[in-house]
Amino acid sequence: MAAFIQFISGAICPECKRMDTIAISKDDDMIYCVKCSFKEHRPKEPNTKIDTIKAINIEDHKSSKN
Repeated sequence: MAAFIQFISGAICPECKRMDTIAISKDDDMIYCVKCSFKEHRPKEPNTKIDTIKAINIEDHKSSKN
């Protein structure tokens, strides 16, 4: 029986730049590319960059100009 590989849809490999070739290891600890030699440990903490984005409500922005 063939091994089950879980791919990350839409992911682009940082090395070979191919799309839909990044997979997650069975234990979810390693991500790797099936077309080149790229491998890295999966990040343990979520990306915190989204916390630094300041969002405004467009309606509030429009009303402040009046």
